Amino acid sequence: MQIDCDSCPVRERHCAECMVTALLQLAPLELRLDDDERAAVDALAALGMVSAGEAARATARIEPWRPLRSTG
Repeated sequence: MQIDCDSCPVRERHCAECMVTALLQLAPLELRLDDDERAAVDALAALGMVSAGEAARATARIEPWRPLRSTG
């Protein structure tokens, strides 16, 4: 089986929902926040910019990989 993203009819519009993208993910999409990220979210919550519930549910998200393209 060969998958060619260049011929995909919804290329660049639906890559995040693509089953191939989901199958090739090497890590879960949502990760726990690291110490610096947690501190930033806690600061936003302390200022009232996000609720305590939103801060508690905050996760880091891995965005789908987008290959570089040659312009020349």
